[in-house]
Amino acid sequence: MRLKTCIRMLSALLMLSVAAVFGLREAVAADIYARHAHTDPGSGKVFFNVLRGSPAVQLVVFRTAEGEWMRLPDMVRNVGYDAGSGCIRVSSYSLMPLPFADACYDAAKDELVYTTLYEPSPSGKWGLKTIIFYEPYDLSEQQTGWPHSLIHYGSHTLQKKETLLLKNNVTGEIRQLVRSSKYPVHRWLADGTLLLQQFSETDRQNELVRIHPATGEMKRLLPGSLYGYNAEHNLLLYVINEPSRRLRIYDFRTGESRLAKEGEAALFYPETDVPREVGEAPSLPEDLDIDALPVAHPEIRYDHAAVMTLDGSEVPLPFAFVGLDGETYVPLRPLIDRGWTLRQEPLDRGFEYVVETGRGSFRLNRTNSISLNDRLYVPIRLIESLGHEAELKWQP
Repeated sequence: MRLKTCIRMLSALLMLSVAAVFGLREAVAADIYARHAHTDPGSGKVFFNVLRGSPAVQLVVFRTAEGEWMRLPDMVRNVGYDAGSGCIRVSSYSLMPLPFADACYDAAKDELVYTTLYEPSPSGKWGLKTIIFYEPYDLSEQQTGWPHSLIHYGSHTLQKKETLLLKNNVTGEIRQLVRSSKYPVHRWLADGTLLLQQFSETDRQNELVRIHPATGEMKRLLPGSLYGYNAEHNLLLYVINEPSRRLRIYDFRTGESRLAKEGEAALFYPETDVPREVGEAPSLPEDLDIDALPVAHPEIRYDHAAVMTLDGSEVPLPFAFVGLDGETYVPLRPLIDRGWTLRQEPLDRGFEYVVETGRGSFRLNRTNSISLNDRLYVPIRLIESLGHEAELKWQP
């Protein structure tokens, strides 16, 4: 009896803790917590993130403009409004099939949109995307990056990496800006250039560089770590590699740097208003029978980054990019789905992939391909080397 009571108490505590993590503070019933997630002005639908049961189960309930209550399918477990893109963002980890990057729910069309969301620049012309990935790491090599990025799995060691990608929202082109074992801290500057903090292998410390998004030109501004930027006054807050880490201010208007005065740091950390519900927040009816609600069955729509014409046939691509080496890389998976084959061949240390295309084969390794987020990318040049005709068209 005591054991059952303890289990019930622990389950209740777990339910409350999970509800707190997901911000579901409104208790609709004994085992149901719900929170208003978003009201879509276009369709009039009102969405709620719901947590119920033990073990806790996440689901999404919504009310239509006509007052009908419905549920999204079980694989949609959480939604929220993404201000940068204006979409209703869906947690993608439970979706099937799994999207390349992100997913949104189009409330007006009742569609799940598989897409890639970008952080927009102030002008709206550019978008930034950071992708985290992992690579095998040889411990015999000198560690030149950030040691905390290493993850050990038995005899294997992986290194966490980040790459920053820039999308031209007018042409649709996506370019790789930087690849690092440290998170690419960045700020858009008043003149439309991008300020980026990166690690200098030469100086063995952080440095700040300016990138012209239209050309990709990168110039060093100064050594230091980025702490903040004030666009109104065009001032940069940073520190240099010194024991005291004193705050410094760089004035882009004069090109001069100085120590920050007492209280000046407040210019770079303005108070922001936390969005609040206007009036009383919508809520779920206490007597709502969630199990009896009709379930919506949204179709999946793919928002392609590019289309590759391969030997006269169009191949839609969820993603593609121009690498740091200037090569245009496309994902291998859509080509495998169209009949190409892939096999692994072991080597003394590691392995290589062998791709058969019907016109021949090529071998892939870390020198001629890129792996991002468990997806393998190959340069178009390698495809063309076998006599295939390949042309890429970006989708704005």
